[in-house]
Amino acid sequence: MNKILLFLGFLPFSICSQSINKKITALFLGNSYTAVNNLPSIIYNLGIANGDTLVYDSNTPGGYTLNNHFNDLTSKAKINSSSWDYVIVQAQSQEPSFSTPQVFSQTLPYALKLDSLIKANNACTNTVFFETWGRKNGDASNCATYPPVCTYLGMQDRLKLAYKKFADTTSAIMSPVGEAFRQSIALNSNLELYQLDESHPSIEGSYLAACVFYEVLFQKSVLSNTFISSVNSATASFLQQVAHNVVNDSLAVWNLGKNLPWADYNYNNISGLNYQFTSHSPLISNKWYFGDASTSTQANPIHNYLAAGTYTVIHVVNNACKKDSVLKVLQINSTGINKNGENTLSLIYPNPVKEYLNIKGLTNFDNSAAHIEIRNILGQLVLKSEFNKTINTRELDAGLYSLKIYNNQTSLNFQFIKID
Repeated sequence: MNKILLFLGFLPFSICSQSINKKITALFLGNSYTAVNNLPSIIYNLGIANGDTLVYDSNTPGGYTLNNHFNDLTSKAKINSSSWDYVIVQAQSQEPSFSTPQVFSQTLPYALKLDSLIKANNACTNTVFFETWGRKNGDASNCATYPPVCTYLGMQDRLKLAYKKFADTTSAIMSPVGEAFRQSIALNSNLELYQLDESHPSIEGSYLAACVFYEVLFQKSVLSNTFISSVNSATASFLQQVAHNVVNDSLAVWNLGKNLPWADYNYNNISGLNYQFTSHSPLISNKWYFGDASTSTQANPIHNYLAAGTYTVIHVVNNACKKDSVLKVLQINSTGINKNGENTLSLIYPNPVKEYLNIKGLTNFDNSAAHIEIRNILGQLVLKSEFNKTINTRELDAGLYSLKIYNNQTSLNFQFIKID
């Protein structure tokens, strides 16, 4: 985003019902799992129904592996044919579920090589690894030699681990279609997501996959989308909800937003009219506008205002591909104290925290539609919930975290240390 955000609480990556129409380009490199029911066309139609446009191409020969795509002249030509927003990469349905040594030696190298080809064509293209689903009753053909794939859940666990490894190793996105299958089956095992071969997707399976991809690619909610293909309306609503829940419950796991620049900061009065501005953004290029014709490119600048008044402070961050910015209004009286509120550093305790983090003094957030977000030192979202004055941190790893409390009118930012 290149525009200034005219609100105080900014979520670096969220999937909600945005009204902005989007147009994106995507190349699908896969096999029959992508080709059956024409998955890209379902995503396209979900987009059209919500005012969005997907311009796409594909190469999906049956049974293709990542090795096949890396050595395929058609795949290479299509990668180089456009400056794609996304290139979706799907492995052969079984290869990522094999043992870790086999995956690391036979499949992971080609995930890296394909990502390198994609980035060589356009460094700003997002590689997306299409996590497929375990076969309905496991992989009978490989069960004897590798028992973990004998069942659906065993195979699905192996697929998740492998695709997560592909995405993490290449700083790419993981599209959790297989995890959506897992949740759908857990909630309604009678809904058939498979064809009779217990491998390829039924139209319901492809529709679920398309709903996941719509949220991942367009970063918008698929809920209440009017395009339901040939799926009945009740089933379509159920699958939309499953896709939405799976994608949004674990944004950091799927690396959604992890490698994007996002702007947020906190400020504190040091003395007089001196203010410390602290960026909560990843370590990328910064530009500060303090509202009095002064600027800075420091990561965490100290600025001395010359007089009391109202100042619009803008923080801009960018990397080579994306830019983001956030605006906050600073009102300073003659003593240098911000008239909008009190010093926020004293309002969370204990710090460091081992189990429960407490919040006090924020009466303006009571009885309002307020939320809490916690991000780790990499800026990854690790917890989001409605506002509560007691936060359970026991599931967090030890380290430094940022805490944001916000509603439609204002936001407050803190940092705390989690200890074991």
